[in-house]
Amino acid sequence: MKSIIAGLALTALGCSAFTAQANTPNTGWKQAAKSDINWNYVGAGYAKATIKNIGPDDIDLDGYQLNARYLLSDNLYLHASYYDVSGDVGVADIELEASELVVGLGLRQAVAKNIDSFIEAGYVRSEMEVVGFEKRTFNGFQASAGFRYLVIQNLELSAALRYNDSSGSDSSTFGDISARYRVTPMIDLYINYQFDSDASLLGTGVALNF
Repeated sequence: MKSIIAGLALTALGCSAFTAQANTPNTGWKQAAKSDINWNYVGAGYAKATIKNIGPDDIDLDGYQLNARYLLSDNLYLHASYYDVSGDVGVADIELEASELVVGLGLRQAVAKNIDSFIEAGYVRSEMEVVGFEKRTFNGFQASAGFRYLVIQNLELSAALRYNDSSGSDSSTFGDISARYRVTPMIDLYINYQFDSDASLLGTGVALNF
């Protein structure tokens, strides 16, 4: 996603022709209160990336995504996400592939029984390829801050601001909004949308709670 994908898409076209309540001065992180929001799950689903401002038409790439979170303590958790998308670009049908892996740690804080705030930091690895012509790999870090809000018993909304900084590419800041609907205590349906001015990533799928 983001500007590095947009830069690689130009190559393809050429070939074809924390919230303030989470921390208290001098006391550090407060012990997390119990909340109704689940932080232990694995999810999988469909992913669609759209690259904008490249030529006359947007470029759409389709594939899949995986995501997971796991609480290590009341506050600390592991998080991981991965997506892999591909599609044809231009009149010559040049194939473009893109993937991104993010792995890191997060800190959560219960603001209320139905609201959690969080911050995250982690390693990010992005790979982009114009198949048969060029492949690029970028390594860096991602930092995020946001909240999760349980609107009603079966419906959760979340929003975050995320920052990526990778070697050999421009840094980027993008929004991340999600909705989850609980079908059973073990199964959620989710939809997620990440976006900046140059690209977006839409995902939808199923999460297994544990």
